Amino acid sequence: MTMMRKAIWGSGIVLLAFAGLAAWHLWPAFSPPEHIEVGTSVGDQVPIRQELKNAQGETVTLESISGASGTVLVMVRSADWCPFCKIQLADHADIGEELAGKGYTLASLSYDEPEKLAEFSEGLERPFVMLSDTESAFIDAVGLRDPQYGEDHFAHGVPRASVLVLAPDGTIRNKLVSADYRQRPSNDFVLGMIVESIQ
Repeated sequence: MTMMRKAIWGSGIVLLAFAGLAAWHLWPAFSPPEHIEVGTSVGDQVPIRQELKNAQGETVTLESISGASGTVLVMVRSADWCPFCKIQLADHADIGEELAGKGYTLASLSYDEPEKLAEFSEGLERPFVMLSDTESAFIDAVGLRDPQYGEDHFAHGVPRASVLVLAPDGTIRNKLVSADYRQRPSNDFVLGMIVESIQ
């Protein structure tokens, strides 16, 4: 085998290995999310007066941003460095108006600084409320901190990928906590959570 053919053969093996690794990493993203029971339960109330920051750096609460029917709170790891989160948030932005028509405010929550949320929001065609919980106070209050990241890890304090359908008083009407952070709900799934929550 010539040197050229060996180089091509070697490159092919490397590309195949990368393709396999990418497929392994991304495959769960195309599957429906599997729910796990952790944190506060349906019927519990979340702390709606917990102070948070929006993307503009203003102090807000879930109580102050709630729609007449409540809030659809999408808890993500990061709108800065998590590709699965970015895709999910950009996707859910498309149903913000539909949710508003049903009386719900669409909001996301992460441990990102407000400046990072503002940067991400600027790229959205349909911006929505993005909340910053840099100290993970709300995340801890609802028991959804991802325990796999220690204090020395940059992701320390991130929540599990979750969606909470909240009543105006903070009662959890429906809830999804993804077992695998790569698995995120579709827009139809989220809209279905609204329907389930009022049955």
